[in-house]
Amino acid sequence: MRILYLGFDINGVGGIATYSRYQIRALRELGHALTVVSVNKTDKRIVDIGVDRHFAFGDKYRATATLLAYVMRHRRAFDMVVVNHVFLAGFGYALKFAAGLPYVINVYNIDILTRLPAMRERAFANADLVIADCQYTIDRLPQFHGRVPPTALLYDPVDVGFFRPIAKGEARVAVAERFGLDLAGKFIAVTVASLLLPPNKGHRQTIEAMAKLADPRLLYLIVGGGPDRDDIAAHAAAHGVSGQVKLLGLVPQETLPFLYSAADVAVLVSRGGPGWGEAVPLGLIEASACSTAFICGNEDGSVEAIDPARPSGVAIAPLDIGALAEKLAAFAAAPERAHAMGRNGKDVVDAVFAFEQFRRRQGEHLAPLVARAAGPAQKRSA
Repeated sequence: MRILYLGFDINGVGGIATYSRYQIRALRELGHALTVVSVNKTDKRIVDIGVDRHFAFGDKYRATATLLAYVMRHRRAFDMVVVNHVFLAGFGYALKFAAGLPYVINVYNIDILTRLPAMRERAFANADLVIADCQYTIDRLPQFHGRVPPTALLYDPVDVGFFRPIAKGEARVAVAERFGLDLAGKFIAVTVASLLLPPNKGHRQTIEAMAKLADPRLLYLIVGGGPDRDDIAAHAAAHGVSGQVKLLGLVPQETLPFLYSAADVAVLVSRGGPGWGEAVPLGLIEASACSTAFICGNEDGSVEAIDPARPSGVAIAPLDIGALAEKLAAFAAAPERAHAMGRNGKDVVDAVFAFEQFRRRQGEHLAPLVARAAGPAQKRSA
């Protein structure tokens, strides 16, 4: 099947970009021929996965006209369209109207759990398939949209060959050397996430919980870059824990398994509700793949990372500083509990979130569309 894959910042940073790259890899491994087009809002490119065309976003109206002209000019080269964001759904709708191509939209709760402008709503409603990365999002779509197309669940995947457990001692030596840190005797919490605005990853709650505990063993490693960095640093200073909070910035991808494995617990507590929330955060399932327990919020898709039969983490009300402090203290007092949860997490990732599972489910979700599009595709190529 000849698929046009259209997305924002496919070579860039952040969860949507990472999800897109995994999806492109899966589609290629499933035997589809992809033309990958990236609309770039940023010039940050961290991974080269074979993008065929780059378009600068720049002015929204000019970018829309340029991209629409491109896809319409090449419409006979495609049998199906996949877009990585509902904001691009209109291009799938245009190709369906002009050339009869089915189109698939990937949606994320912070953008889709809201009312859309009329034309974007029409493009969403006429999609042949909507893929969401958590059940939380799927369950809430009818609250915001009059017509919901067929939906499918496709969790963010993890490359378990890359994100793997590393012996804690070895990992701590590597992290200490790379970042110039003294990790001896420390209980380490880590958050790996973009430092975006509005803030919703739990950095401030974690800082406040540490201040409440006043335990010098606690060390908080913050990995990621973004516009919230300076305010997070100021928040740590205001609460008297600057010496226990290390903002490491953006780090090379190969460093992440060492950071997760060096930590005693990963923390990412996000608020839910319209305009807020996470699916299943990569920073939690990547930590689980490295056998590290986590603390998450209980208002969004984060809880889907926890299998009740083999718990890999704990969920709290995201703004409850006392509960977060209590969980951090409990893990610090009973490291064997954290280790057991970490081992559970590795098992859950292998069974549910591994890339191989993602690729298989991607194929299953697209199979009806592929079969339906095969006939018209043969006529177009005849």
